[in-house]
Amino acid sequence: MPYKDEEKRRQFDREYKRKMRQKTPLSNPSCQFQIRKAYLCIQVPNLRLPGAVFKGGLFVTHDPRIQAEIEADSAYGVHIFSWILEP
Repeated sequence: MPYKDEEKRRQFDREYKRKMRQKTPLSNPSCQFQIRKAYLCIQVPNLRLPGAVFKGGLFVTHDPRIQAEIEADSAYGVHIFSWILEP
């Protein structure tokens, strides 16, 4: 077991973290995994933005281009809120 020896534990932790970083799209743009985000707009439930139409105040997308457009809008952070959905 790698946890008995301190140096082996550190080496195991480093290797584990390196593998996990390779799976995330933030550190590896070529990764196939895409972050799916949900956006909520309570005050304007049928809000229309370029590339996004909210239905009932909710919009879900995994397209980074549309996510960037929504987050660049002036209503983001005031009327529009986001969270990341588990795949």
